[in-house]
Amino acid sequence: MRYFIVNRVSGNGRGLARWSRIEPVLKERGIPYRVAFTERPGHATELAREAAKTGVRAVVAVGGDGTVNEVGNGLIGTDVPFGYIPAGSGNDFATAQGIPKDPVKALDRVLKHSPRRVDTADFGGRVMVSSIGIGFDGQVAKTVNESKWKQRWGKGSYAIGVLKELRRFQPTRVTLEVDGQVIREEGVWLIAVANVSCYGGGMKICPEAKNDDGLLDICLVRGISRWKLLRLFPLVFSGKHVNYPYVVMLRGAEIRVSAERPLVVHADGEIVGETPVIISVRPQSLTLL
Repeated sequence: MRYFIVNRVSGNGRGLARWSRIEPVLKERGIPYRVAFTERPGHATELAREAAKTGVRAVVAVGGDGTVNEVGNGLIGTDVPFGYIPAGSGNDFATAQGIPKDPVKALDRVLKHSPRRVDTADFGGRVMVSSIGIGFDGQVAKTVNESKWKQRWGKGSYAIGVLKELRRFQPTRVTLEVDGQVIREEGVWLIAVANVSCYGGGMKICPEAKNDDGLLDICLVRGISRWKLLRLFPLVFSGKHVNYPYVVMLRGAEIRVSAERPLVVHADGEIVGETPVIISVRPQSLTLL
């Protein structure tokens, strides 16, 4: 029995549309399944956690990256495999894992049932599946999530958020500790801590990141003017930003971030708080299909 958790409103209704595509396939193939629809923030975590106790063969999320985060939080530390049918506006987790955007092809991947263990990360009593953004990108995520144009522009919504926040965000002094090594930087715009290569609708913020190496990749951007940051931004989609002196790339298992003033933090695209924050990798803690 496979248990599907559907976020009907993700991707401006794509969640329900994707489910309408794959449910007839399940019935046609005679595949046993159950389905539940999320009703509020955090509901997918509750549903996944309860499903894991019932001995289901897999829990499958149908939604966006926020749904991935919630279902992942419910399955961490269990042996129940996690499947995913992408139905969000960015679908960065699907891109990083090579999961097809076509819902039937994504379902086929789930049904092949080829599980593998991947890393996640702890922070403040919660779990990050893909990435955490601190500072400018956290503020951009907040602006995008609160906007009326996110659903309309999809992947392009993050770029619009960047342009809106570029004028008002103020870089600040940050103390970063990576596996005990302390780094202090002035004029910090953002710190991305990633378990996968991309976020924000296809931006390869940490192009070398892998979610099965027991480490988290870090991208820190500092000492750059607004104009130069705007010129650097398009390079993030190819990962070439890492070659510029304003960008510091690091890697570690435990990251501590504090700042002169509180900075917004997002995890997998959802706002989760402000600095200070401690992020610790959890090796091989999630079973992925």
